[in-house]
Amino acid sequence: MKKVKIAFWIVVFGFIGLVIFQNKDFFMSESRLMIDLGFFYYETPFLANAIFFVAFFLVGILISYFFSLFKHFKDARTIKTFKAKETSLVETVSTLEQQLSAQAEAAEPAPAAPADDEPVEVVAELK
Repeated sequence: MKKVKIAFWIVVFGFIGLVIFQNKDFFMSESRLMIDLGFFYYETPFLANAIFFVAFFLVGILISYFFSLFKHFKDARTIKTFKAKETSLVETVSTLEQQLSAQAEAAEPAPAAPADDEPVEVVAELK
């Protein structure tokens, strides 16, 4: 399965490289981004489109990392509460087992019925 994953990623990166190579003119052409909010105006210098693609890709990775980081902390807290609950339940089970064994020791065994050597008479049914 590991070799299949490696082959899959090689194919994916190969296709990405092919798209970039075939569209080299687009990725190397320069453009600028402008932000005009009415009260705020900003204009980037002329940069290659490839730089914008890489920058936005990295910003997306950072955003997804922070969202997964919050989820990781939430999952860690949930695991901590489940482990605490498990510990309390294990303690409860062990105390109940101790009580049960104490009750079993306190109870005296019932006297066994004496075995008679007398034969048992069986009455046959008449038809």
